[in-house]
Amino acid sequence: MTRLRQETGHQGEQIALAFLIGLGYRLIERNWRCRSGEIDLIVTDGPVLVFVEVKARNGGGFGLPQEAVGPAKQARIRRLAQYYLQVRARDDEECRFDVVAITHPGDDRPRIEHLKGVF
Repeated sequence: MTRLRQETGHQGEQIALAFLIGLGYRLIERNWRCRSGEIDLIVTDGPVLVFVEVKARNGGGFGLPQEAVGPAKQARIRRLAQYYLQVRARDDEECRFDVVAITHPGDDRPRIEHLKGVF
């Protein structure tokens, strides 16, 4: 991964987290990792545990950020979430999968789209 992509991804996660906290969500984990991969954000929305995939783009040249969360990525996040629930003994909670898509259109403020329960 190039340094620019890493910086864009890290910035996107910071923006997404601030956005969600502003909506009243509570952070549980950030960049939770295991051997199989990583979940960007794990937050709570009231009683619901939410696994959040953050996608950020600098402009629209590669399509909408959320388009990068296809069936294979969704399946991987589901597997990671199941493993997280097992190791954290949180398997009785209601869960949801969200995507926060962030587009940086030049010098303007980033556009944030929060897609709830998308898969």
